[in-house]
Amino acid sequence: MKPGKILLFLLFVFLLFAFLIVIFPKDGVKISKDICLNFPDFKEVFFDKKTPYADISNIISDPLDSIKTELNIDSLLNDTSKASSNTLLKNIRKIEYPNNDFSILYPIFQSLYKLKDANELIRILHYGDSQIEGDRITGFLRFKLQAKFGGNGIGLMQLVNATPSASLIESVSDNCVKYTLIGKSGFRNSHNRYGAMLGYARFSPIIQDSSTIDSSYFQGSIHINKSNQGYANTREFQKLRLFYGFNRKDVKFNLLANKELLSSETLLSNKDLNIFEYDFKKVPSSITMQFKGKDSPDIYGFALDANKGIAVDNIPLRGSSGYGFSQMNFDFLKKFYELLNVKLVIMQFGVNAVPENEKTVIPDYTYYEKGFYNQLKVIKSINKDICVIVIGVSDRSRKNGDNYETNPNIEKIRKAQKNAAFKAGCAYWDLFEAMGGENSMPSWVFATPALANKDFTHFNEKGARMVAEMFYNALIYDYLQYLKLSQSGIGRLALNR
Repeated sequence: MKPGKILLFLLFVFLLFAFLIVIFPKDGVKISKDICLNFPDFKEVFFDKKTPYADISNIISDPLDSIKTELNIDSLLNDTSKASSNTLLKNIRKIEYPNNDFSILYPIFQSLYKLKDANELIRILHYGDSQIEGDRITGFLRFKLQAKFGGNGIGLMQLVNATPSASLIESVSDNCVKYTLIGKSGFRNSHNRYGAMLGYARFSPIIQDSSTIDSSYFQGSIHINKSNQGYANTREFQKLRLFYGFNRKDVKFNLLANKELLSSETLLSNKDLNIFEYDFKKVPSSITMQFKGKDSPDIYGFALDANKGIAVDNIPLRGSSGYGFSQMNFDFLKKFYELLNVKLVIMQFGVNAVPENEKTVIPDYTYYEKGFYNQLKVIKSINKDICVIVIGVSDRSRKNGDNYETNPNIEKIRKAQKNAAFKAGCAYWDLFEAMGGENSMPSWVFATPALANKDFTHFNEKGARMVAEMFYNALIYDYLQYLKLSQSGIGRLALNR
């Protein structure tokens, strides 16, 4: 082919390419729900620049294992500890406080300090979105806290979970129906008594008038087996507690362990929250709970705990941005928290506040700040000594050409969450910065081994453990500072309250 014809051919291809760039929609052509055709623009073709991903080498190479933190306890309590304390601080993303007042966490620090001499079980409730499903993040946090302060067991469990827990194998009868304020995986009810886990389950339909209950009997069951995948501390427990109520007729209840009948009870008809408790002489490998009656109680879940120490509960609310608390019956929620002896609530949300269309940028997140603040205000008003820590939204990437970059909404969500937390008198831990800041999620995805999934949103098991480790280090660092102040006399009043 002659040079002139080659030139004309190349010119034709270039013009065709330019024509496609001009006419192709910027948002691409949607082929199906999961497939969208995109075409690069002039900037991407001729001026494409690689997005600089965050350097997380220091996080991966030296995540500051909390064992090292524990070794610094003695030095942190001495006046000569400045050097070791400062070295420790460099590797910790500190918890932030409104007006730098970390005394807002004194109540939980005081409770932790007193556990060594107290015959008491205290609880930490870890609420979150799909980032914590399957006991991710919570599981390792529980492991570390129970190792330090005592306790064992997985804690609270719902009857119907969107994702199975790695720490427990649970199955329920097919007629078990979930009622929840969150997501699309259950039904709603008008009374709004959803409890601490924002949901409950029933094995019979809801009947508004007991006079309409016929002679039919309903049966339901819950079966629990130990899992070898979770941490060993979750497989050791001494106590079962079943939270139920509002059954209009008596219900026959059987508790079996290793297929042996341990207890047979009648759950009397009632209009309140009730607890069935059983102390095991030795830890069973399987537990079965059986129900039979003309009307099901509202079953709010069960807990497998120690008799004393600390319980850390994993409460994932798939699809939630942290809403739901202000919609519930406040008095019922307050009673539930009191029965659980809740001392700390961790709120970890944010990724669901990002629009589904990754190219959509919301100009103002004031609405989210107000809504999230209202939820925090409800929790804080239950008891003035319940502490709340907001774990800020993690990095979430969107694709830009061949590169991945932080979704522009993330920074606005972070700001809204922090403002809401400080306004409500809550502490704030910046997960976005802890994991490396802007464009850090690709670094977690492409790390060896990988620390996050290829949806560029969720951590995998290794990454979740690292997040839990970093948060634990931040919490324990401030706890040690609290002990240091108390020894010097500044915080002694709080210790002896």
